[in-house]
Order: sequence, then structure tokens, then C-alpha cells
Amino acid sequence: MSMRKRIEGLFDRQVADLVARQEFQDLENGRASPQDYDRFVASVVRTHLKSPQLVAFLYALAPPRAADHLRHNLLEELGIEDEAGVAHPSLLEDLARGSGLGARLAEFEALAASDIRKFAGDPLLYGTLRDVGLAALCEVTAFEFMLSRLASRFARALASRRGLSAASLRWFTHHSEVDVRHAEQGLDDLVEYIRAYEFSEEDAWTIVDMTLRENVFVKRYFGEMSVRL
Repeated sequence: MSMRKRIEGLFDRQVADLVARQEFQDLENGRASPQDYDRFVASVVRTHLKSPQLVAFLYALAPPRAADHLRHNLLEELGIEDEAGVAHPSLLEDLARGSGLGARLAEFEALAASDIRKFAGDPLLYGTLRDVGLAALCEVTAFEFMLSRLASRFARALASRRGLSAASLRWFTHHSEVDVRHAEQGLDDLVEYIRAYEFSEEDAWTIVDMTLRENVFVKRYFGEMSVRL
């Protein structure tokens, strides 16, 4: 099996695991409490608020054949090459305000900034910056893959069960559209990154597996890296 297929299969399993989780089903079926919906929104904001910085890091490491995709993704995140013309962090701020969490945006910003500092400042889990880049690209692509499949379901749940407006849900509806393309490009970019930096298949798979050994979606949206309200 090709590396691309192996990685895509791992993404598929993690998405299926997320959908099977009680937390996801409660959100979608309306069994979650108002606080549970707020916690989910807060965790989404924290997880993605600093995405432009992370994509900029990946662009700096991108091999030539992947650079155009990552440059375009970065400019989209900043609202420069985006149909809506709005920076994605601003859409997340709209989501927080529309959910009644606007007063806590400074807290979410501080948590997101702390995550970036931890990513940049902690001792390297992997041996080289090359390895860190592969792990980061893997996680970013995994989220694009998941959102291309589930963002519209999250939006519908928040609209019908929590009463959020279409304007406040633009971050989700936007990602349900553009991340189909981004996920496919991201899988190609992962393969190109592995090739360009001359990873052995075994070493590359070890990093991918370590990055996603614990379901990254559950961890960030519902688990240890979620926001506790």
C-alpha cells in the first residue's frame, strides 16, 4: 500500500472514531448541555485561532512542489486569497461572539498563543526540525480532511440545537467547502515532503503514527486540549 493510502486510511479511521464518540453524537442529536456546546465552540476557537502561524511555519519548510499549495493556504487563512475576503481568525472570533463567548476571546487567544509557544519552545519530541515539520503537516492535513467531511454537520448542529446564526457559522461552512481541495492537496504535499526530505518509509510512518496515535480531533475538541468552561 502506498504511503498516501496508508495516511488517508489513518485519517479515515480517526474521523470514524470521532463520529462514533458519545460527545459528537450528543452535539449532533441535541443531547448535549448548553455548556457542552459552548465548550465545543471554545475548543474549536482555541485549536484554530493561530492556524496562520502554523501554516506559515509549514510554508517555510515546504519543498518546491508543495510550496504553492501552502502559500495559497496561508493567504487564504489571512483573507488575502479567499472568496469571502475575511481572515479565518476573524471568522472564529465571529463564531465565539455568536455563541455568547465574546467576553472570553482574550482567554482563548492566550490559550492559542500558549499552544504555539509550547510547539515552538518545548524540547523537540522528534530528532530534527525536518521531523517536526512532517508531524505538523500531518496534523494540519488531518484537520482539513476531517473538516471537509464534518464541518457542515457541526454547523447544522450548532444552528439547530444552539440557535447560532449563519453569519456566526461561516468558519464551519467555509471549511466544509474549501477543505475538500485542501485535504487532497495536503495528502499530496505529505507524500512530496517525505520524498523531498528523503525519509525512509519506516521513519515517515513512525512520525505519522506518533502524531495521530491518540485521536487528535477528540483530544483538541473534547479531550485534554479542549477548553474547560
